[in-house]
Amino acid sequence: MRQARIYQYTLPVTAGLFLRDQRLTQREGLVVELSEGAQRGWGEIAPLPGFSQETFAEARHALIAATAVWCDHRNIAMPQLPPSVAWGLSIAQAELDQRLPTPSSFQTVPVCTGDPDALFAALGHVSGGPHSGGPHSGGPHSDDPSDEAKVKVGEYEVARDRLMVTTLLDAIPHLRLRLDANRRWRPEQLAAFWCGLSQAHQARISWIEEPCRDPYQSLAQAEALGVPLAWDETLRDSDDTGLKESDRVRTWVIKPTMMGDFAQVSQSVTRAHALGKIAVISSSLETSLGLTQLSRVASSLTPNVVPGLDTLGVFEQQLDRTWPGANQPLIPLDDQPLIWVNTL
Repeated sequence: MRQARIYQYTLPVTAGLFLRDQRLTQREGLVVELSEGAQRGWGEIAPLPGFSQETFAEARHALIAATAVWCDHRNIAMPQLPPSVAWGLSIAQAELDQRLPTPSSFQTVPVCTGDPDALFAALGHVSGGPHSGGPHSGGPHSDDPSDEAKVKVGEYEVARDRLMVTTLLDAIPHLRLRLDANRRWRPEQLAAFWCGLSQAHQARISWIEEPCRDPYQSLAQAEALGVPLAWDETLRDSDDTGLKESDRVRTWVIKPTMMGDFAQVSQSVTRAHALGKIAVISSSLETSLGLTQLSRVASSLTPNVVPGLDTLGVFEQQLDRTWPGANQPLIPLDDQPLIWVNTL
């Protein structure tokens, strides 16, 4: 006998969270629970406002229809589903089938707001936490283990971004930085930022993610200046294989919630590795339930690269499963509204 249950959650997020200039006060999503015999599996479906191609209402409608198909023992056409629905259903099926790896390092690259002391603590230099350097810190292109952090740039003037980056690199000698501009820079701003760094500091930038609104401008500047690039939205938005696979592109940032089912995510990681690129699993503001599953996936598919999952801090509560070391109160899944159940 098969049964599917769908829960809906609404969790408050910390004040001051903006997504593409729109304030987000709460995170809304769905959790599907699949059961067959004694086995059960869970998956989170949470389109990210302003980024996902589907709305919450569209995801909910598609999820209910797809779980009805699953309960009827028919195959679900994953490529035809919205990405968040395909991901949540496929990860629930993988957990049910015991194909989702159980061990996880629960590592993540900390996101830095510019405070070196806070970053020291996050990296474990003070607290001895899980983010300290180790065999997984540098990724496949690193010669030596090193601490790594992510910094958002592009929100302020270039000079301020450059000062923050140089301050962090000077304060922590072995630090490497992943920079994410979220397509906020014009080409000349990217050039001004990069050329204003010393060569020693440039060498400690792991990559700059989506620097310009136009990816072709990003690529042109990267080729001219020697900037290591990372694609995120471009992986999903562009059909230009040459753009995505350029030698100047060092990293593919893979966000399963916005990409599709488990098989497609795995194929993207395999393709990135075949091209000699770093593949890094990254979150889309999932709850603690979704983040723990992403961590397990990252430990399996990208064991030599620390994933980008440092987003739990935006939540005031955890859902169903706890992230090690997190102090937000845990809300049981059963406390959330059950909006659909089907048994066949």
